[in-house]
Amino acid sequence: MIIVKLIGGLGNQMFQYAFFLSILKRGISAKIDISDFDNYSLHNGFELFKIFGIKKEEQFTNEEEVATLKDLRIFFKIRKLAGKILCGNINRFIKGSHKQERNYSGYYPEIYFKDNSYLEGYWQNEKYFKDIRPEILNIFTWKNVSKKNQELAKKMQNENSVSIHIRRLDKPRSLKELFFRLKLNIVWRTCPKSYYINAINRMDKLIYNPEYYIFTNNIRWARKNIKSGNNLTLVDWNRGKKSNQDLYLMSRCRHNIISMSSFSWWGAWLNRNPDKIVIAPKKWAVRFTKNLGIIPKDWINV
Repeated sequence: MIIVKLIGGLGNQMFQYAFFLSILKRGISAKIDISDFDNYSLHNGFELFKIFGIKKEEQFTNEEEVATLKDLRIFFKIRKLAGKILCGNINRFIKGSHKQERNYSGYYPEIYFKDNSYLEGYWQNEKYFKDIRPEILNIFTWKNVSKKNQELAKKMQNENSVSIHIRRLDKPRSLKELFFRLKLNIVWRTCPKSYYINAINRMDKLIYNPEYYIFTNNIRWARKNIKSGNNLTLVDWNRGKKSNQDLYLMSRCRHNIISMSSFSWWGAWLNRNPDKIVIAPKKWAVRFTKNLGIIPKDWINV
């Protein structure tokens, strides 16, 4: 059996779960491990099943099953600690029962082991699950959307709506979150103001009369730095545990400008408009010298 570890924010959980579904589609027995969320204080914890109404508790693994596949756990914890200190990615496939992804957005088809394995990674590449896109779209469907967001989504569908997702450093809720955000800015970095200006200018040339909608974790920065005439709306009411509603609204826009974020990546990927235009950062992270595959070929790099 294969066990896939889930951890991180909603966007990462969606990548990991989509990868897990791709394993099942290949006829390989697999389960998911969410045990690390027991001591996870970042983001909103494990929220994937609740948001999308997934009722498949039988997919969860148990302690006994995990224990049989984690004989290299201590070794990997040492590697993980070294990675945090060095702010680098030292993941590699290791022979044995516990295997990690080499790079966050690379594609490694050899990972589809048929022996017992514990897989740890983010699997941020649509090649893993592009062939089951209809199923993914069906599963990642919101079950509870507020009336205000439903009304806005309907409006978005009837205009040339463009989502703009801005991820910036905001006020941390704890010391642990402060260190997490500092690492996020150093290793992954946030998109500069120039990226959004260039992306908006590009979109202005590609579509007629665009209506822009900003989604962000730093409203003050967005108000100060993003200007586009009168056709710009700041969506500022989906906060905290309701932030997933921003992802819903981004997926309902006709076009998307995403940030260096798996959250906004999914907003664009779930967009069902066959003529959608998606603009993404040319460089996804500081430590990656090239696009390893996280940005689909039909999206525009700016």
